[in-house]
Order: sequence, then C-alpha cells, then structure tokens
Amino acid sequence: MLLITSAIRRGCLLGLSLALALMAGAQAYLHVDADAYLKERTPDPFKPIGEPVGDFVDLYPSLGQWTLLFIKDGKERKVRCKDIWGFTYKGVLFRINDEGPIPVRLMVEGSLCYYENGMAHLIMQRDSTEIATFDIGHASYLSKDIKGAIVPAIFKDGDTRSVSGRFRTEYPKMEALFNCIGTHDEMDPIRQCVVDHEAGLMGQH
Repeated sequence: MLLITSAIRRGCLLGLSLALALMAGAQAYLHVDADAYLKERTPDPFKPIGEPVGDFVDLYPSLGQWTLLFIKDGKERKVRCKDIWGFTYKGVLFRINDEGPIPVRLMVEGSLCYYENGMAHLIMQRDSTEIATFDIGHASYLSKDIKGAIVPAIFKDGDTRSVSGRFRTEYPKMEALFNCIGTHDEMDPIRQCVVDHEAGLMGQH
C-alpha cells in the first residue's frame, strides 16, 4: 500500500505537520506506559521526556516480534514493540497497537484519537520523504482517547463482531463519523471525515 501525506486542517490537532517535525532533533524517547507519558507531557511536543534511545533506524520482525532498532552514541538498541506503550520521534508520538503489535502515529487528539500507519510515517520521518510504502497493519486507526484501545478505522455496515464493529457499537454518538469513514482505504477521505467530525463538535460549543 502507498501512503502519501497531505496537509490536515488544524482543528483539534495535537500532532504537528511532518515538515515541522523534521526540524526537530532525531532523538527518540521511549514511553513504558501512558500515565508516565501524560504526567510529563506539555504543549511543547519536542520536550525531551521518556528514555532517550537515539535515532530510529528500522522496524523489523525478530523471533516473531516486531522490533524497533535505534542507534545512540554509536551503539544499537533493540526494543520489542510489545514491551513499551509508545515512543516519540522528532516530536511525534507513536503508540503501540495490539495488532502486531506495531506502532501507529498519532495525528489528531480531540473527542477521539486518530492514527495512521506507523511504519510508513517512521520511514518518511527517518528518510525525510513525503511518500512511503507499508506492508503491515492498516492505513488508519481510532481510539476513544490517548489511553484507549486502538482499532482499525474500517467500519463495515452490519459488522458487530470485529474490534472495529464493537467500537462502533460502544460509541453510537459517533455514528456519523463511522458512516463517513465506512470501508475507505485512502488517507484523504478518512482524514477529512475526522477533521469534519472534530470541527462539528467545536461548532456546538
């Protein structure tokens, strides 16, 4: 699959644009759990919180586990995705999804959290490109909040059994958003659905 970034209207965005993130240092920081991350988080996404592990090098399978490879001061550091809650890299938060488990990049934090495929975004940030391919995971994901379970943003009519279907059932007030997303597998329509959903909620206040 091919992922191409495009500008997202600000609305309730937490993540900065890719271009701005690339201005930051390459240092990555591990976050073992959500509470520790949230306790230290500030409006400055580049504040150094968590354990510094250097620059991101690769994401690869090792003994059945997806593993992150970093280099700090010339030394390699391997981290299994299942052993952490998430990490920040170039000012961007990546959470670890149960599926895989693999990283997903936080794009929007508002009435819900919207994520995109972490492998693609890690490659784009590492290589300073706007295009990347990925062959694991889904294109987009949602969670109710920053600590909530992450589900694929795929909402097929009549589906109540998949994790996405159960998520849809649990939050009926977001039905318009789920209908908008449907089974799209392209970034731009899904992003627009999320932005319109958040903008609509802001207009109610």
